[in-house]
Amino acid sequence: YDLSLRLSFLMAGAAKSCCQYVEAVQILRRISERCRCFEDKLPSYYLLSQIFLTQGRVVDAYDTCSFVLLQLGETIPDLVAFDDVKTMAKDTLTMYEEVDDDDWLERKMEDETFHTKLQFYTSIAYSSFFCKSYSLLVYFTCKAVQLSLQKGICEHTPLSLLQFTGVVANNDNAVLCY
Repeated sequence: YDLSLRLSFLMAGAAKSCCQYVEAVQILRRISERCRCFEDKLPSYYLLSQIFLTQGRVVDAYDTCSFVLLQLGETIPDLVAFDDVKTMAKDTLTMYEEVDDDDWLERKMEDETFHTKLQFYTSIAYSSFFCKSYSLLVYFTCKAVQLSLQKGICEHTPLSLLQFTGVVANNDNAVLCY
């Protein structure tokens, strides 16, 4: 089972790399149908969201990420007020300032569930930039950074921090959302 799953996923990745998106999506859908548990489907869902983004199908990418995050117990709001995301951005900056740099950089994200959540938060942030409100982009970006600050770093942490700096700036103690 594990070998078949891994080989199928590698075939889908190879098809994506060769711009054979239809074939890659078909393989990923077959993987999703045959998987025994939701955790086995997660790499396929992530690759599927990346294919959708590549194709410009941002709503499909958003829906895929939203579905996965909901299954992982996260809340995906339909709308977030701009004042709420400004507060959330301020809170995220405060959390960042309170973190001891050396300790935080040495603390790796051990739990795969949080690692997966961060991966999907960075992807849904990209999607929301194109198909949802700006407030949702800031919301998802803040959620990703907060997750890293609370649970440790992984290979997706730098991307979440870059996304965060792209939407938030701290200027004379005022948080500006661009």
